[in-house]
Amino acid sequence: MRVLMDPIIFAMPGFFVLILIEIIATMVRKKDYYRLNDGINSLSCGVLSIITKLVINLGLYTLIYNSFSVTTLPAEALWVWIVAVIFQDFLYYWNHRIGHEVNIFWASHSVHHQSEEYNLTTALRQTSTSFFLSWIFYVPMALLGFPPEVFLTVSLLNLLYQFWVHTRHIPKLGWYEWFFVTPSNHRVHHAKNREYLDKNYGGIFILWDRFFKTFKEEDDNYESIRYGTIKPLRSWNPVWANLSPFADLFRDARHTKSWKEKLTLWFRHTGYRPADVASPSDMPDIHAYVNYDPVVSTVVKIYAGFQYALLLIATTALIGVSHTTSYGFDVLWTCVLTFNVVAIGAVLEGRKSCQIAESIRFVVVALAVIFSASQLIPLWVVWYVLGWGAGSVIWLTYILKQQHLF
Repeated sequence: MRVLMDPIIFAMPGFFVLILIEIIATMVRKKDYYRLNDGINSLSCGVLSIITKLVINLGLYTLIYNSFSVTTLPAEALWVWIVAVIFQDFLYYWNHRIGHEVNIFWASHSVHHQSEEYNLTTALRQTSTSFFLSWIFYVPMALLGFPPEVFLTVSLLNLLYQFWVHTRHIPKLGWYEWFFVTPSNHRVHHAKNREYLDKNYGGIFILWDRFFKTFKEEDDNYESIRYGTIKPLRSWNPVWANLSPFADLFRDARHTKSWKEKLTLWFRHTGYRPADVASPSDMPDIHAYVNYDPVVSTVVKIYAGFQYALLLIATTALIGVSHTTSYGFDVLWTCVLTFNVVAIGAVLEGRKSCQIAESIRFVVVALAVIFSASQLIPLWVVWYVLGWGAGSVIWLTYILKQQHLF
């Protein structure tokens, strides 16, 4: 049983309020910066990332710090915190840069770039597989004696800072652009236009990019920005969003006849494929295809939006109590919530099987609630979930019948 609450729980209400404000601003300004399906998929990737950390927390930084640090820096000293903020961002720059330049690291990081929109929900679109790769870059901080609480705090500050830069509403910010990551220079980072590819990796400070020659300014006279990855995801399934880049690498490793290629392609430059699997290809025309946007009716979107709002409440509750519950409880509900975000994605894709998936989803939730009743969940919640599930299935079935989809 854990004794510490995930601090991200305190930031989540603020995230949702700011997203709501941005949606209102988008409507007032008559912009097309939001799509319900894309936004929900980004949030689902964020949900998956957060709940995965509840059950997979390797604690490698603390292990290395306790076992191999050459000194112990005082956590109460202000200079330690200032140096930690700068040093952590420097290491984040290299973590982020390698995440774009090496196949296996890009397979993990690419989840954050799959959204074809650019808004505050994109900031919450995080990978669920970084736990087995990213820690490598922060080993120097542990070895030099930065206490785990200092490292975790400055890492959280770095993450929180990056939230606000994921917006198209804020223009260039004058002198601030020279020193810090801003919405303008981070829009460049998320663009897949040729001139903007693999630029602006900083988390807080853009100075690293200027120094290491990876900086690119947003050019108002250049072609319009297209967001997303060169190979589009074209799915609202957040689990597949995390697995598909690795599946591509596994497929190439399986098909190539060269054992050298099977072992090394993972660590070659991003986009590299063995010659006996695929011939070199040119940069595709990113303006030649339409963004992934399966057609579903407004009432289906309302249904999915309502169900997803309830799911976010459940996710917030799980994070809020996870420091008091058993590991088995957290594993169970991580699996249940994962199935939920996948099922809602199927609804937004307009799949004919979504009615079956929704029925299974509510049965799974009801069984999980009954199983968990002995820990935190009172009996009345069980009956509520059963009623909610039955009512929702009837609602969705009626919608699909009205549209002759079932």
